[in-house]
Amino acid sequence: MDQAGRWVYQEEKVPHAFSLCRVLDAGTFEQSYDLLGVVQVTVDRRHPEKLPANLRPWALATLTTGGYGFGRFYASYSTLDEDGEPDRALADEYIDWSGSEVLAPATPA
Repeated sequence: MDQAGRWVYQEEKVPHAFSLCRVLDAGTFEQSYDLLGVVQVTVDRRHPEKLPANLRPWALATLTTGGYGFGRFYASYSTLDEDGEPDRALADEYIDWSGSEVLAPATPA
């Protein structure tokens, strides 16, 4: 059978991951990010909305068990580049952490 000129569509397989960074010098001109870790995740093609919903619980579990102290952290659900580094953010959030729990903004009296 001659296969010349036959087109075959293949879905691009782009790896996705959760990552966690410590925000250094938060809120200043010198703000930067220290990458603490990256965990590759599998995308359920039938329910892709489940992954972004799991970002915050994953980040809080990581902070709780990781012994990270007080600070601001940045959690991201993103694609990975060819070096396995976070590339294009699909969902993200900042978490202000006391060292044992999320800090909530003060409510006016």
